Amino acid sequence: MKFSHSKLILVCLALILLTISCSWEDSEWVEKTFIAITFDDQHISIYETALPLLNKFGMPGINVINTGRIGRPELLNWEQVEELEFQHGWETAGHSLTHPNLPDLTYDEVFYQIEQDWLNLKERGLSHETFVLPRGHATERDYEIISQFYRNIRNSRDLHMYYPIDRLNIGYFAYLTSYSADDAIRRITEGVINKEALVVIGFHRFGDPYHTHSCSAEDLFKILQFIADQRLEVITLKEAAELLN
Repeated sequence: MKFSHSKLILVCLALILLTISCSWEDSEWVEKTFIAITFDDQHISIYETALPLLNKFGMPGINVINTGRIGRPELLNWEQVEELEFQHGWETAGHSLTHPNLPDLTYDEVFYQIEQDWLNLKERGLSHETFVLPRGHATERDYEIISQFYRNIRNSRDLHMYYPIDRLNIGYFAYLTSYSADDAIRRITEGVINKEALVVIGFHRFGDPYHTHSCSAEDLFKILQFIADQRLEVITLKEAAELLN
């Protein structure tokens, strides 16, 4: 009886220590802010401008592509898409075949846009776990279809993402032409201060002041330099979804 009582005490102490250890680890994850950087719509400037700068800082990006548009004028071709992932460690994310507004389509049209886009990525051996909503819109029907193929979904809302993040409801800060590097730096700083688990900063193209979502090379450099100076870790969305879920 005495042995059983001692054994019970040891088991209880072990459970208490395990609980304390798990709580400490959880709080540590919550207090660390990760950064993800997305690039939508496969504009050639992503390859020509963004890639060299991310390589300079040793950071991966997420290349968000419409596979039905690859190779068109001023857009990435398949060779460049594959280079970004296989040689530079980027993640490739689906974005539908042709970037339609999904709620305007029939069920069959949405299914085709999502399934064929996913198959195109899979057949080339590219990442096919993350989907980004084209135009930022989707109905419950659309989410159900997307979830049949993709594990992670990024929308177009600037959400505060705390641990554990919702991998089907990942938000992002979209960089607009009217912004400066300070706007993105301010959003990152806010995330760190608020102990968000993940802050996603999103770009579309570079050096095109007539486009609504364009950034200069100088501003991108300033943003990346800030991330590096703060020693914030940049990861892909598929890594974030696994690590922070």
